[in-house]
Amino acid sequence: MRETTQAHIRKQGVAIAEVRGALQALTEPTAWASKQYLQQRIAVMEERLSIIQNKLTEIEFSESLEWLEDKAGIEA
Repeated sequence: MRETTQAHIRKQGVAIAEVRGALQALTEPTAWASKQYLQQRIAVMEERLSIIQNKLTEIEFSESLEWLEDKAGIEA
């Protein structure tokens, strides 16, 4: 796997961790967290996860799988 591909995957891993952290913060009881606020924050996190998913799909198809075929001795 190319170094640039690995770097892109790591970057998306960090983005996923950020979303998880934000969602965990929403579980903390606070007086200012109204239902509307929570719904808005969840919608933002859903959008961020959608962006991450799209980037990972892009990464998946950005690199040839020939290295995998050669290594496994099968066609991918």
